[in-house]
Amino acid sequence: MQYKRLNRPGRITLLLACLSILTLLVISCNKNKTGSTGSATGPSDTIPGDVTLQATDDGIITASATDKTGVKLDMVFNNAKGTATFTLKGETIELKQDTMGSGVKYSNEKYEYTEWHGRIELKKEGKSIFLENEKQ
Repeated sequence: MQYKRLNRPGRITLLLACLSILTLLVISCNKNKTGSTGSATGPSDTIPGDVTLQATDDGIITASATDKTGVKLDMVFNNAKGTATFTLKGETIELKQDTMGSGVKYSNEKYEYTEWHGRIELKKEGKSIFLENEKQ
């Protein structure tokens, strides 16, 4: 049986394919270490615009956001129950998850929380009471 020796372009292609696979493996392993997949002991993830997330294995995500005036919104999302609890200026707000094609929406009879493309807004009776990462 004769072995055909790879020419130079064939070796480069093989090398690039191996490097690509190795890169994907390293990236996927690092995501598991940073807690982004829901590790209860992992560090919190920070998203641009003063938003901090902490996920646990039971589907609870704790987050906080700060608007441009320094007002802080604390959020606890329970993905298993489809609910969220928000704390704004000492007031606790309980909301239920709504279905959306894109983004996140929680609401009740008075309040509506939306998050879309990094823009977070909480409205009370249609009036915006918290807005973070406003894009104009």
